Amino acid sequence: MRILWGCLAVVVIAPLVGLFLLIMMPVWRDDARLDDFHERVLAIPLPPETRSNGDSEAEFDKNPGGSGDYCHYEIRLPLSTGLSAGEIGAYYRKTAVTGVDDEAHVGLDWGEDTEDGRAVVVVFSDLSSSDWDFRCT
Repeated sequence: MRILWGCLAVVVIAPLVGLFLLIMMPVWRDDARLDDFHERVLAIPLPPETRSNGDSEAEFDKNPGGSGDYCHYEIRLPLSTGLSAGEIGAYYRKTAVTGVDDEAHVGLDWGEDTEDGRAVVVVFSDLSSSDWDFRCT
């Protein structure tokens, strides 16, 4: 009876474990890539006249353009600043943050003026080939 259970485990459970690992390894890899990208963004010192305006957000999803099997990585950094759009844009573009595969694209989403300055969300993004991550196909 013990041999039967051992054979059953090898025949049924081992392939299921293998399938699970095959599916999850790209997911774990891409989650780690997002975490590393997020840490690189948070390591950038804030520009003058600027302070953090809440927690940063890290998002992972399918390429929003929908063309090809690409994964989209995005880090959103909410700030309040006294700098102009040109000044803060130049500051963050000059940092040349490495994204997942290449240099990250930097964009600015401007909000309302407040007592502390003007609200802005600095958006760092990058695309990478999906390479078997089911969330990107």
